[in-house]
Amino acid sequence: MTHQLVILDVETTGFKPENGHEIIEIGALKIVRNNVLAEFHALIKPTRPVDPESQKIHGITDKMLEAEGKPAGDVFPPFLKFAGQNVLVGHNIQFDMGFINFHLAKLGLDPLKNATMDTLDIAKRLLILPSYSLERVAQYLKVPQPLAHRALADVATTHGVLLKLFERAKV
Repeated sequence: MTHQLVILDVETTGFKPENGHEIIEIGALKIVRNNVLAEFHALIKPTRPVDPESQKIHGITDKMLEAEGKPAGDVFPPFLKFAGQNVLVGHNIQFDMGFINFHLAKLGLDPLKNATMDTLDIAKRLLILPSYSLERVAQYLKVPQPLAHRALADVATTHGVLLKLFERAKV
């Protein structure tokens, strides 16, 4: 496969945007196979403090978001331009897309309608594992994991997993 893809990941304050949970980090790589063409990364200021349980998962603190975060309205338009019409790839991509489209609607922006590719679904078709978390799939495929639960690190891991899955599927 030689098409340009955008691999993305979001870190959030919880699991359901309809319950007020928000995206606090978004990371993406524009790639063609092994070649990274461009990178997108932003921390996003939430409307309320990040709860301690979420902080334990991703390590993103209110202090970090206050210092480096941008308002969602400043982050999503450049992200949409970055994503363009490319196929969007993620591990459990529907989770990311649900959050992104929820936030876009809140900002009065059109939802993403890009085609998607899910490394979770591909892994379930090609591998037999007790768990299909990104960490477990990466470990099984011997893909280095620089740091779990930070957007760009998870994007890099997803990229490695995608390449290994392509090798197994002979794509």
